[in-house]
Amino acid sequence: MGINKQLVAVATLLFSLLSGGCAQHTMRDVAASGMVGFSNDYASPWFLASEDTDVMCGMGEGLSAMTYPMGPNADQLVPMLSLASGMCADERSKEAELLYIRAMRKNDIEAAQDARTLQKRWLALAAKRQYFGYQAGVRAWGEPGGACPALADRNEQMSYLMGLLLGVQAFQSDFAVGGAAGVPSDVVAKVMSGITCLESDDFWGLPDAVSSMMDIMLAGAGGDEVALDVGYAKIARASAVGERQGVRMVQALEVALYLMQGKADRAKQTIRDHVASKIEVPANPEYKLMDEMATRTILLLSDKMWTEATGQRTPYGKLGTFWDDKVSLEGALDIDDLL
Repeated sequence: MGINKQLVAVATLLFSLLSGGCAQHTMRDVAASGMVGFSNDYASPWFLASEDTDVMCGMGEGLSAMTYPMGPNADQLVPMLSLASGMCADERSKEAELLYIRAMRKNDIEAAQDARTLQKRWLALAAKRQYFGYQAGVRAWGEPGGACPALADRNEQMSYLMGLLLGVQAFQSDFAVGGAAGVPSDVVAKVMSGITCLESDDFWGLPDAVSSMMDIMLAGAGGDEVALDVGYAKIARASAVGERQGVRMVQALEVALYLMQGKADRAKQTIRDHVASKIEVPANPEYKLMDEMATRTILLLSDKMWTEATGQRTPYGKLGTFWDDKVSLEGALDIDDLL
């Protein structure tokens, strides 16, 4: 009997050695599935309800090395991490842009060139991270633009949405650095088709806002005033949905759109509206992080406007005020507790 047990043990050991690659993949897949389950049940809800956007940045960069090698079973998590790590790199590029603006104001050509180089480096990294997240979304849910994927629950819908947003971000970042990351030009068209698979009002008006931005840009390029009016009305409605739900990400898109179009007055008013809305309508308790991300993005855009005009970023606690306001900045609304 003892000999039989030893033979069984040896056979088991030999089998495990001979099938080691398969066993390793099985263990990896089980671990990845467990990671997704834990994230969906515990980590993501806590994370999305947090107000600390710096934690998001750190999480995206810190957990990537542990999550990305886990294989296809973890692809559902990758868009969220890539959105976070891409945000880190994008914000650093914007800080470098502020350095560039200040150097140009002083006519310091060397410092300006150096800052522009730094900005491009961070943008290239952002594009790579964003495109990686988009590709993970494609692996998880299929190529956008075809049949809508079967999304079982809110977690899968969020992952799908984040993957689509990453596609747009990746194209924008890559375009700004001359295609260094190799993001295909058809990504945006695929995203525009894929985003129609989501009910816009279920996601704070964001899907409608993304599609309306594309409509506005195309109408502007073609000089179609009627289509422009329709596009602006659509994004305004989407923004109102986000305000009512306490997740104001569409307002960040609006500010970026108006600045890109040279409509500084409309951008300023949207920033003022955002500040007022933050006071009037509390952030959605389940998605505080998304609302704070919107405010953080708007603050960065405000910083650029302030720096171009004065050489300095938005004064502390004065988001929603501007250097050329007729009222005194001393009497302006202080929303420190909301940032």
